[in-house]
Amino acid sequence: MDVVERSPDHIDFDLEDNVPPMRRARTWITENLPDLDRSQLLDLLVIADALLTNAFEHASAPRRLRLRRLRRPRGGRVVRVEVDDASPELLPVLGKPGARGLHNRGLLLVNRLSSGWGVDPHERHKTVWGEVGA
Repeated sequence: MDVVERSPDHIDFDLEDNVPPMRRARTWITENLPDLDRSQLLDLLVIADALLTNAFEHASAPRRLRLRRLRRPRGGRVVRVEVDDASPELLPVLGKPGARGLHNRGLLLVNRLSSGWGVDPHERHKTVWGEVGA
């Protein structure tokens, strides 16, 4: 994971690995958000894990992980974790609530833990994101 862009409101990392760099991503997120309370941080880490897993299991490289601090129009602040991948045509699908096994539950967790989440399609990639209050 290499830092590719840093500003006061966001930090971007390129994910050049062949497998999701979960431990490094968790460490990086924790180090860059020391002001989040434990509950917010844990929710954000689970969201990041789910988004990274989807990007590596269902999409292609290049991939990028991004943290952003945003101010909401109606007040309040959020921290958003975003994961880009190079598959614009593959939009994530929520798993079935009754599904058994370990797969197909990541976006259900994102949906449950996020104050908001979504997919932003771009010409050559997509960004899947989840937010927690900050």
